[in-house]
Amino acid sequence: MKPLRSIVLIAALTGALGGCAWQQPQSEVTGNLYSRVNMELYPSLILAIDGSAPYYNPQTVSPGPHVLRVQGLAPNWEMAAKEFKVDFEPCKRYYIAASRVNPVTRDWEPVIDYAMPISGCPAGGSSSGGSTNRY
Repeated sequence: MKPLRSIVLIAALTGALGGCAWQQPQSEVTGNLYSRVNMELYPSLILAIDGSAPYYNPQTVSPGPHVLRVQGLAPNWEMAAKEFKVDFEPCKRYYIAASRVNPVTRDWEPVIDYAMPISGCPAGGSSSGGSTNRY
C-alpha cells in the first residue's frame, strides 16, 4: 500500500509543479469592444488567425506578425470579411473592432481598439497602461 501511495504522491506533485513551469510569453486577441463610448466602433468576429479558426475568446497567439480574418458585427453590414495584419507584442491583449469609415455607407475597416498588458505575464505584462493604434 505504501508504494502505491508514494507513486500517487509523486504523480500529483509532478502535475502540480508542471503548471508552475515557465512558459513563453504569449499574446491574446479578442473581438470584444474595449471602448464602450466610441459610436463609430462595433464588435468584431475573428473568423481566422493565419488561416485557422479560433476556438476561444480571447484567443492566445504567439507574438509576431499574424493575419486575421475579421467580420464586423453591425446591423445591415454584409458578410464581407476583411483581412487585417497585426504585429502582436508579447504579453498584450488586443481588442479588435470594426470602425465605420463613413456614417452614410456600410464601409468599415478593422482597427485595434486597445492593446492592454496581460498581468502576470513573464515578459513584464503587469505594467500599467495600454496602447492603441487609432490615434
